[in-house]
Amino acid sequence: MTLGDKYSTSLKRKIGQLFIAAVPLIYEEKKLFKTIKAYINLGIGGFMIGMGGEFDFLETKGVTDIKKTKKFIAKLKKLDPTLFIAIDGEGGSKFNLFENKAILKQARAYGLRLEQASRIKQYKKDISDYAALMKECGINMNFSPILGVARPGYQGYLSQYGRSYSDIKETVKMLSSIAIEEMQNNKIIAVGKHFPGYGPLNENPHQHLRKRQADKHYDIRISAFAYAIRHGIQAIMKGHVLSDLDSKIPATLSLKVEEYLRKELKFKGLTITDEIFMGSLDEYYTGLGGDEDSTKRIVAAAKCNDILLHSYPKQEQDGKVKTTVKEHSHFFRLHQAVYQAVLEGEINEVKFNESYERIIKYKKKIGLS
Repeated sequence: MTLGDKYSTSLKRKIGQLFIAAVPLIYEEKKLFKTIKAYINLGIGGFMIGMGGEFDFLETKGVTDIKKTKKFIAKLKKLDPTLFIAIDGEGGSKFNLFENKAILKQARAYGLRLEQASRIKQYKKDISDYAALMKECGINMNFSPILGVARPGYQGYLSQYGRSYSDIKETVKMLSSIAIEEMQNNKIIAVGKHFPGYGPLNENPHQHLRKRQADKHYDIRISAFAYAIRHGIQAIMKGHVLSDLDSKIPATLSLKVEEYLRKELKFKGLTITDEIFMGSLDEYYTGLGGDEDSTKRIVAAAKCNDILLHSYPKQEQDGKVKTTVKEHSHFFRLHQAVYQAVLEGEINEVKFNESYERIIKYKKKIGLS
């Protein structure tokens, strides 16, 4: 069955293609695949394995079991060979699903090596090995590299876990371009993130919505994002952040930001939301009367993104954010909200079809058919 055969006749299946969902946190395999099959029956576009590079379902003695991972992904692809299979493969101890097999360090380690010794050979090898392992396992999308530049002095949110390559723009450009090339040469869609950049932030957007601090030295037109776009990156993830492009609406939900990417930066690839259950969007909708079932945000996001990324609804316990996994109806609820919005004309039909066609185009480009 080809992409065209499977999705050409059903609006609900077409809408399903807009979604990438985290693999449900169900540890009994029969129940897990029952839920996965229900997602696939609605035409879901893909799955994200793990969050932050971790997925203990696939671990043996605390480390990722490559055999388990291959087997699991093979089962997903047997159900639907056209799925995007995505990970957060940035590197380092927190964002390296394969740290026991591929030594991909924190991005900052390679930034320092470049700045202190003008060396990039090790990074080329490590990212090449990592891309080859992703391909071997059946992964075809990676939410990496981070294109944001850390605050001067290598400070701020992106300095945590060494996630940004550097506080120097040229370092970020050089190393991210190596990562993008290695991934895309292996038919893995590289996803540059988080436009227009989390770099100036001090606080974690998983919990708080903030505006990028004004920086007279920052010009998006010559940023690492613009550089990656000119050099053919296939996908850009937007961040839950306010900016000079739109100071009132988070970039993930902003038509202005989408228009800037398309018209000013001439981006032709896929736009993807950051995870839509993040606390920053909760905070945004608190000021608008709330969004407890998350349907307001998913409809807003569908108006200005190609792909909608979601994991699980969150709840706060004892001052800490924890994952809610009592039920797995959220994908169906979000899907129905977008479906209804398309039927009622709230989501522009032309825009929806453009997103769907872009998704199919890039699936075919990496050999999913």
